[in-house]
Amino acid sequence: MKDSIVIPVAALRRIFVMLIVLIALILVVLVVRTQLFRAGISTLFAPGPMEIVDRNSYQAVFLTNGSTYFGKLQEQGSDWFVLTDVFYISVSDQSGTQLIKRGTEPQGPKEPMIISRQQVLFIENMRDDSDIVTLIKKFKSGQLPTATPPPPTAAPTTGRPSASPSPTR
Repeated sequence: MKDSIVIPVAALRRIFVMLIVLIALILVVLVVRTQLFRAGISTLFAPGPMEIVDRNSYQAVFLTNGSTYFGKLQEQGSDWFVLTDVFYISVSDQSGTQLIKRGTEPQGPKEPMIISRQQVLFIENMRDDSDIVTLIKKFKSGQLPTATPPPPTAAPTTGRPSASPSPTR
C-alpha cells in the first residue's frame, strides 16, 4: 500500500458538489441565453426615449390635439414633460404664418409649459439649421419682431393656439 494514493471521502464529496454546481450554472446560462434571444437582446440595450432627446437642441412636440410646440424638452417624472423656451407657429388670413413666443396670449401663460405624457403624439429633435430654429434664433437676437397671437375670432374652433404641423407631416 505504500504506492497507493489515498483520497479522503470529504474531498470526493467536494469535487462531486462542485461538479453539480457547475452543471447547474451551465444550465441556467443556457436558459437565460435562450430567453434573451427570444425577447430580442437589442431591447435590453436600447436607449429610452428621453435618452435620445438632444438637450442641446430644440424639440418639436406634436400633441394629440393637433398643436405643435417648439422648445427645450425635459422629462418630469414618469407622467409629465416640461417644455421651456416655448414657441409655436400661427397661421391666419390677416397676418399669414408667424412664429409666436408663448406667453403673449391673453391668458398670460408662464414658463415652463407642463405637458401630460398622454397628450404627446411624438417628439422630434430639430436641426440647428432648420427654418424654425433659425427663426427662434432671429427672434432671440432681436432681428425678428415680437409677434402676437391672432385675436380669438381668428383662432381655430378648439380655442387653442394654432400650431401647424411641420411641412413633412
